Amino acid sequence: MARVCMAALLALLLAGCAGNIANKAALGTEPTVYAKVLKEPDPLLLGCYLRSRPSEFNRPNSYQYCLVKKGDRYAVYYKWRDGKTMEQHEGWMPFTINGDRMISDTEPSTYLVKDGGVWHNYGGRSMLSRMVRE
Repeated sequence: MARVCMAALLALLLAGCAGNIANKAALGTEPTVYAKVLKEPDPLLLGCYLRSRPSEFNRPNSYQYCLVKKGDRYAVYYKWRDGKTMEQHEGWMPFTINGDRMISDTEPSTYLVKDGGVWHNYGGRSMLSRMVRE
């Protein structure tokens, strides 16, 4: 019974994450890379998020992620798009998780928990952008 409930819960989580970031088939696949975990993630980081559009930019980059737990490991399905060139990258990507922070291993983004929400920081800049749960 517990195994059936866990499978149903995972299916609901994956279906919920599939909104804007990817189709259900992509999230249902086995990750090709898993996150390096220094400290278990803050529960707020789990799930799917997108960055709201910063009002000060005309063509901002877009960022979306889904952090899922697969067995005893974590994986990040990630999508980002360059607002100027429209170049897009999407798929399972490497991240390092350290408690309340999740750091991309492929580009200079950090996602962190602050004031009860999840925020995006790019390249160590002072500006934080709120992430919105999908």
